[in-house]
Parts: sequence; structure tokens; C-alpha cells
Amino acid sequence: MSCGPAPATFRLLDAYTGWDEEGVDGVVGLTDPAGLCLANAGASPGGPTRAQLLPWFPDPRLAPGCRPGGWYLVDRDLLRRDGCAGTFDLEDRLHAPVSVAARGHRVAVVDSGRVLVWRREGEQLAGVIRVPGARLAALVPGDEVLVVREGRGDLWRFTSDGRPRGVLRTGVEGEVIGLRAGPGGTLWLLTGDLTIHRRDHRGPFQTSTMDELRRVPPSTLVAADDDGFCLREQDCDGGVTSCYDWHGEPQPARPVPGGPFVTAGTLTTGLVDSGISRCRWHRVRVEAEVPAGTAVAVRLVVSEDGHYTGTDWQSAPAGTTDFLVDQPPGRHLTLRLRLSGDGTATPVVRRVRLDFPRSTSADLLPPAFRQDPVADDFTERFLSLFDATLAELDEVVERYPALLDPAGVPDRVLPWLAGLLGLSFEAGWDAPTRRALLAEAPELYRRRGTPWAVGRAVEIVTGVAPVLDELPAERNWARVGGSSLGSVRLAGRSSARFRIGASALGAAPLRAFGDPGDDPLTAHAHRYRLLLPTGTADEDAVRRLAARQAPAHTAGSVR
Repeated sequence: MSCGPAPATFRLLDAYTGWDEEGVDGVVGLTDPAGLCLANAGASPGGPTRAQLLPWFPDPRLAPGCRPGGWYLVDRDLLRRDGCAGTFDLEDRLHAPVSVAARGHRVAVVDSGRVLVWRREGEQLAGVIRVPGARLAALVPGDEVLVVREGRGDLWRFTSDGRPRGVLRTGVEGEVIGLRAGPGGTLWLLTGDLTIHRRDHRGPFQTSTMDELRRVPPSTLVAADDDGFCLREQDCDGGVTSCYDWHGEPQPARPVPGGPFVTAGTLTTGLVDSGISRCRWHRVRVEAEVPAGTAVAVRLVVSEDGHYTGTDWQSAPAGTTDFLVDQPPGRHLTLRLRLSGDGTATPVVRRVRLDFPRSTSADLLPPAFRQDPVADDFTERFLSLFDATLAELDEVVERYPALLDPAGVPDRVLPWLAGLLGLSFEAGWDAPTRRALLAEAPELYRRRGTPWAVGRAVEIVTGVAPVLDELPAERNWARVGGSSLGSVRLAGRSSARFRIGASALGAAPLRAFGDPGDDPLTAHAHRYRLLLPTGTADEDAVRRLAARQAPAHTAGSVR
């Protein structure tokens, strides 16, 4: 016997099932599980903007120095900024400078087809490198200088005093507009299409991401345009923004442009097919994050054959992400999402759910209550409010068994789940340890009070299998056919305590408890000892854990 597929009752639009897009403008993330968002307002809508890359790839005329707040600027001459005074002062005269680079106490300036390299922060000229068409330079470890020529993607290598060391083939497409050396011998390139490339030590160049670039310490440059640039630095009172023109003259601080996103974008789907002729579409639910200053607007239209006019569209109320479809019956639905913002943030739409056909608790009412079409429409819409709440409660009930799965619940739920099972956690136990204890709880309870349960619980917490010694088992009890004469005692007082007239001085301890006559039977009864490597775990915590698993009448020690 086989069962046919159940009829569909909803349709999802997301990165997994597809957005069925027919028109997209200013929106990216169609295949990103994180969701749809506004595109970047740069040359690469799906990638970083030039403004976002400024802290790592400054304007070629700027380079951060080695001292806090220190910067180099090339105008007609080489200027250096004193981090304390906050002003740019003349460092050296130049002819027609193009770019500047700095690393440690070395400075390099590309000037009229040559690269000038200084040591001691511009005080000592180390070399002059003749490179026709030179545009960019970078100083790397090993007293080496890398030079980029105009319109080229390869790197020419020189020593600081001008000796050539060959050409480093990058294999990147397009012109290199940014070059910097990172920690660990890494090299970073930025091409004209704002693609980031990275090369590890002696490896090939590979396309990188903004997330990987963020691991490199950024500079304090936050803005640069035709009028000048701004630095954002920290002091005792917080962040301070200092702005300058391209001659190094201070300028009034201005708002730092922080609009990396376009301000509006739309996505229009094709005809979403319900598979039901004259289907009454029921409900639309949009799962989205809408930060302050952004908005998501939803419009839809239902049609039987894909033909509709501009006045047929239904617009959801502003700020609404869950609403009923108020359209005539039709097999197809077309959805339009409009994302908007102020340029500094973007809404994110993760998923859209379309429910069909219409099904409400009004269907359970007698026909007499649904004779008036206008009243029937109101009844459906009114009862759908309660249906939505009840549906959410039903989903919680359906998901409730998942809360009893130690491997799937959030970390904050673990103490609550342990309370249901009568377990208690120490404050120093991490989430994996707590999950392991919860998973083993049925077997631990089943064998509670046994050496296995004590050892297993301690092993889960410490990660080391302990040695558990039951002290009564260490006594040499006499056994018929198994003991030799003189090796065991059948009766008599214990020699493990001091007795007047029977013990030598210093040969036995003096005890103020127990009965010497009962020592052979009671001295080690109901006692155990746990042995763990030194420094494995907190002895007090292990002792409390073992006491909860051991029988109540026993006493144990941890060593």
C-alpha cells in the first residue's frame, strides 16, 4: 500500500527553495541563507564599497605611520602628521608625488617614475628606484619594496637601496589600485572592481572576503573624498574625528558618510502557482529584520491566467509582516518586496510564506452563519486572528519534544532540563559537559549507586576515566584453600591502631574513635577512593559529583 503526496498548503520563498524572481533591482542575497538585503552602493553591489575598504586600503596619497596618530600625506611635498600635535608638517620636497607607503620606520614615495625610500621616518634617504609608470609601493619584511606599475597587475620587487629582485606574478585580472602587507607575511591586493586578493607566505594569490580582511588591524581613516579626509581616533573622552584637506590643513569636522547601501530596492516574483484553479489565497507571512531607519513594503496581486492591471495590486499596511490576502480567487500570485533605508543600514528578508487555500475556523460554522457574503468575509477575517494565535500555540506544542533533546536545546535551557531530571550542575561545567551528562542520565539513574555510575559521571566531567578503589576489597580475607598460614588474621585486635603494651612507639596511629575489636570489619566498610591525575579537575566538585552517584551510606575520598 502506498500513499500519494498530500496537496500543498503553503509555498516558501527563500534561498533554499528559491525566490522565483522575475525582476530584481537594488537587492542582493538571492542565494544567501541570511536573506535578501539592499545592495552596496559601489561598483560591486554584492561586495564591499570603497568607503568600507578605506581603513585597510587608504587613498594612495595617505599612509599610516608607525607611531600612534602618525600619518604621511603627499601633496606637492611629503608631509608627516604628529600624533600629539595633530598637524601635518613638511618632511621632504618632491617633484610630482603619486602615492606614499610606510612600514615601521621606513617610508616610500612614488614620485615621477621613481620610488624614493627613506629610513628613520624620512630622515635618511636609503635608495632611489627607477620604475617607469610606477603608481603604488608597499614595504614588506626583509627590507623589500614592492612596486605596482600603471595598468598592470604584477608586482616588481626591489631592495630598499634599489637592487631588483624579480617580478611577482599575481595572476589577478584588472589594475591593482590598492596594495598592503599584512601580518605573517601576507599580501593584500585590491583591484579596480573592488575585488580583494590575498597571498599567504609564498602561496598564490586567491580571492578573499571582507570578513577575512577585517582580521587585519585597520587604520583610523574613516572618510576620503575630493575635499579631504577624516581620521577617527580614540582618546580619554572617547572617539574624536579630525578632518583635513589634501594640503594637510585642518578642516571642521563633518559627518562621516556612512551610507554603504542603496536607499531602495525591489524584488518581483514571477507567477507563483498554487496548482488550484480559482484558489483563494489565504495569508502572507514575512520573516524579516527591520532595523531603525529601514522598511519593508509588501504588495501582491492574484490572477487566474497571469493578466492583471496596475490597480489590482494589494498593499500591506506599513510595518506589517503578517496579513491576509484580500484578492479575488486565482491560481497564481505575484509578490513584490520593496526594501528601503537611509543608506546606513539595510533590512533583511529571510523568508516569505504564502498559505493557500483559505482555511479558517469559520469553515466549522453552520451554513446559516455564512449566508451573507459581506458578513461571511468579516467572519473569516475576524476568526483568522484567533486562528493565527492558535496555530502558533500548536507549533509550540509540536516542537515541545525537541526541548527534551540535550543535543538540540540552547545552552540556557540546559539547567531547566537538568531540573526535570533531578540533576544539578556545577558553575564551572561548560555546555558540552552538561549535554553529555543529560544524555547519559537514563543509564546513570538505571545503574545509580554502582561503581560504574560513579566512574562514568566523573569521566564525563573530567574527561579522564578514574580509578575507583573499594577499600573493603583490599583486605586479605581468609578463604578456604586460598590463603596461606600467617598471611591473614581470622580474629583479634587490629594492629593498625596504637595499643598499650602491644605497639612500638611510632609504629601505629593513635585513634580516638572506633573499637579495636571491630576494626577488621568496620575500619574500611562502605568506603571508596577515587584516583585522578593531578590537576585534572576541582577535587571538591568531583567529590560532590561522586557523592550524588554513590550510595547514601558510603563515604569517599578523591586523590
